[in-house]
Amino acid sequence: MPSRGWERRLAGILLVAALGVAAGAQAPPTAGGATLEFSVRATPTGGRPEKVMRQTFYLLRARVEEIEKQVRAEVAAPALEAFVEELDVSAELKAWMKRTEKVELQGQTFLDALTVDDVMTVPEFRQAYVARNLSMVGLGFPRRRAKLTDREKNPEKWEKDDKRYWEEVRSYLILHPESKQGMDDHLVETNPAAGWRARTYRYEQDVRQRTLQLIHARYLAGQAETDYDGMARIGGIAPGRYWLTNLWNEVRAGDMHLNWELPVELRAGQTVYLELNNANARWGPRP
Repeated sequence: MPSRGWERRLAGILLVAALGVAAGAQAPPTAGGATLEFSVRATPTGGRPEKVMRQTFYLLRARVEEIEKQVRAEVAAPALEAFVEELDVSAELKAWMKRTEKVELQGQTFLDALTVDDVMTVPEFRQAYVARNLSMVGLGFPRRRAKLTDREKNPEKWEKDDKRYWEEVRSYLILHPESKQGMDDHLVETNPAAGWRARTYRYEQDVRQRTLQLIHARYLAGQAETDYDGMARIGGIAPGRYWLTNLWNEVRAGDMHLNWELPVELRAGQTVYLELNNANARWGPRP
């Protein structure tokens, strides 16, 4: 669902594009062409139909999905592997992200997907797991026997105990898979998901803006704004098959968020009437 900021940006883009159409980008109405008249009603759950006023609808020569598909073929999507390579994390974590195609290190879905091998081989996961379970040392979770000073003074003793320690940690995790719970709290600063979401969001904005430009340059056959009775009319249309849509400017009626994209077959001299309502709309997520 578009944000308020995006709606303002979209309105500005449409205004600029509409001025371009008025200046000659849109073909003039066909003499003796077809006419499309339509009404728009939206009904909130448990409510009555409401007139949809001052809403612009567009008559396109192709579906928005098809136009957007052309744009995605031209506008390169962000590459996950390239994003991962830029991260300041271990090589093991980079390999895990590439293999699983995941960069989200928070939440139950992430924790459920972690295998024992994942936790034990990725340094960031292993450290987060141990940090989460330090409170269980002495209550079943393994304890180191060698001292940190042994790392330099007695490396053989340290290495032997280190091997024993991680083997016992692995065994504990196998016996207590629930002990992963909460380890993601120790990965907050490592988690790159916000950066990836920002990159993909910018890409989606670029795709939408380019799609709007393409619509007004090649595919717009006409447009009209509903009046205070929720009615609109587009005349002088060349015969053919079209799609009537309000693009991404969803109509909100109570808890309902509605968009339309209806096929329309028009013949010379014909007047077609459509009623747009909940039954032929696409429903967006309810708040």
